[in-house]
Amino acid sequence: MKSTVDCVPCYIKHIISTLRIAGVEEEKQYALIYDLFPTIAALDPLKSPAENSSLVLFEVYRLLGEDDPYKKAKAASNEAARKYLPVLERVVSASKDPLLAALKVSVAGNAIDMGINPDYDVGASIRRELDRDFRRSDIDSFRELLSQGGPLVMIGDNSGEIVFDSLLMVQLRNYTDELYYVVKGGPILNDATEADAEDAGMDFLAKVVTTGSNYLGAIPEHSGQELCSLLASARIVLAKGQANYETLEETSFAGGKTFFLLQAKCPVIAAHLEVDLGDSVLVRNKQL
Repeated sequence: MKSTVDCVPCYIKHIISTLRIAGVEEEKQYALIYDLFPTIAALDPLKSPAENSSLVLFEVYRLLGEDDPYKKAKAASNEAARKYLPVLERVVSASKDPLLAALKVSVAGNAIDMGINPDYDVGASIRRELDRDFRRSDIDSFRELLSQGGPLVMIGDNSGEIVFDSLLMVQLRNYTDELYYVVKGGPILNDATEADAEDAGMDFLAKVVTTGSNYLGAIPEHSGQELCSLLASARIVLAKGQANYETLEETSFAGGKTFFLLQAKCPVIAAHLEVDLGDSVLVRNKQL
């Protein structure tokens, strides 16, 4: 997916969010933001929004001299999400369609940045997803591939929502015992890393592997050999969140066995998916 001019404000939004999370005083933020304008001006519009955002964030981190300014926010997200587990476990197990319920719970987590925005109404987000249908859904083909067994790879997104993903992984274990969960190879924004996966207990449900880099999404040329081999051998891939959609959709790297599970949180993604802003989808990657 290519970037658009509408992505530029998001690059700046990422900068401001990171500076605030890092505790930089507002009067000092101006100079840092202005220092990043040349980086933004040099971005390639043919690259995905996720890759361009990554390049901007790498420079932010360099200027800050910090490896992981979101570390505390990520831990807070996991802790906040764990409070919802007992009731969500009951909701999923009591559902007439536990797999569908677990998918909805997982995508509800995709809308939540609990460590960054502690006032977000998590309960309302979960209820909304459980009460509505996916705007676009390829769940029938998803179930069909699941029924064939074989290795299943889930590419995760943020901390916090990784706790909700664990409920989905429990359901997926009914179809295969070859489960893999992919996290970032290093910190960027509030994306989940190996440490976050261990904190959420994901390592008890699946083998945790990394993308091999700390770029947002899963970019073929920036992915480690382990991930490349894993995706090649997988029977089915489930990729969470916008960044994974931006970097994987319509690529041979993802292929026709990849499904995207996300909420369209920006107009660019919503338009690309042909849905309304805020809609949730489970869509299969286009066959190449």
